[in-house]
Amino acid sequence: MRPLVVAGMALAAIIAGPAAAADMAVRAPAPAYKAPPPIVVYNWSGFYVGGHAGYAWMDSTDQIVGFDAASAAFLANNQVTTSIPLRPKGVIGGAQAGFNWQAPGSIWVWGLEADISGTGLRNSSTLDLFASGRPMTADEKLDWFGTVRGRVGVTPWDRGLVYVTGGLAYGHVSLSTALSNINGCAGNNCQAGSTGPTKAGWTAGAGAEWAFFDNWSLKVEYLYFNLGSVSHFMTNPPFVFVFDASANIRGSIARIGLNYRFGGPVVARY
Repeated sequence: MRPLVVAGMALAAIIAGPAAAADMAVRAPAPAYKAPPPIVVYNWSGFYVGGHAGYAWMDSTDQIVGFDAASAAFLANNQVTTSIPLRPKGVIGGAQAGFNWQAPGSIWVWGLEADISGTGLRNSSTLDLFASGRPMTADEKLDWFGTVRGRVGVTPWDRGLVYVTGGLAYGHVSLSTALSNINGCAGNNCQAGSTGPTKAGWTAGAGAEWAFFDNWSLKVEYLYFNLGSVSHFMTNPPFVFVFDASANIRGSIARIGLNYRFGGPVVARY
């Protein structure tokens, strides 16, 4: 009897097993791991070329002194003006080329840039002292201008660069000065002279640049420059009186520029 009971129980378990398994909840498979997308940050590294245009202005004074005691006395006794303010200003435009380097993950950008510009800076001024009848005329201009500068900048936002810059400045300067006489230039009554050297000095400034496309960027920039001074003699045969005229060459430039960087888009992925 007992063997029959055990066999019956085993048969019931076998029959009920599949049905119980079918009633159990099926667990969903775990989702596969998906890595987050990379963060893409613009990188400024690479060579670039471009063009620029803007406006420049200078603050100068043509100072005239006697070359010797007799010439200095002549200026004083004839009430001749010896200081002529000059304010050359005008448009400026040209081309630039440079290289930037930015380490991946760094906000710092290091660079070197050179540029050359044609300028329209010129000013002519005459101080006419009718009481003495001896007007003095001065003319100053900056024909062309160039720089070789280092740049150090940071990237406060993606595709944005703010920088300071400074280095060598050079340009071709012209200065001419003439003393005339409303009563004529007989004898030694008029002196004149001019000079036109290429001068070198320094420049410093700041700017901001925006990479509006992968290879293209737009910049705005301010530069202050100082090329030292120029001077020339003012003579008139028989060279009884000789004067020396000199002026400082310094001013400011505000300009915009467009750059194209070679090598395609450069990005850093993290």
